[in-house]
Amino acid sequence: MRAILAALVLLTVPTADWELLGTRRVNFTVDHDAIIVGAREGGFTAIKLEVAGGNLEMYNIKVTFGNGQSFSPETRIQFHQGSWSRTIDLPGPVRILRRVDFWYRSRLRPARGAATMRLFGRK
Repeated sequence: MRAILAALVLLTVPTADWELLGTRRVNFTVDHDAIIVGAREGGFTAIKLEVAGGNLEMYNIKVTFGNGQSFSPETRIQFHQGSWSRTIDLPGPVRILRRVDFWYRSRLRPARGAATMRLFGRK
């Protein structure tokens, strides 16, 4: 059974054990983006997201590991300007990340503007 990630969003900055893995500017003309990570970054046990410059609702995340397996926790996270997701623990031991895909929508109607999404990993 998949764990449902709570809509809890934190307004704190990750500690030094979190590494920035990538940044993606989202403009709400599409509902899907991805951040490519790769083996050079090393292995990780958890991920965390930050959204700046806009409000959005993330309704799906798909993490693809270096071996091609994927992990898709049921997700519904409400982001406000400058907020962080809770920690998303990855299954199993330390995992190499190939890419992280995100599905989202603007919390403004009609959708306008842009936001910046940053992906962090914990070793």
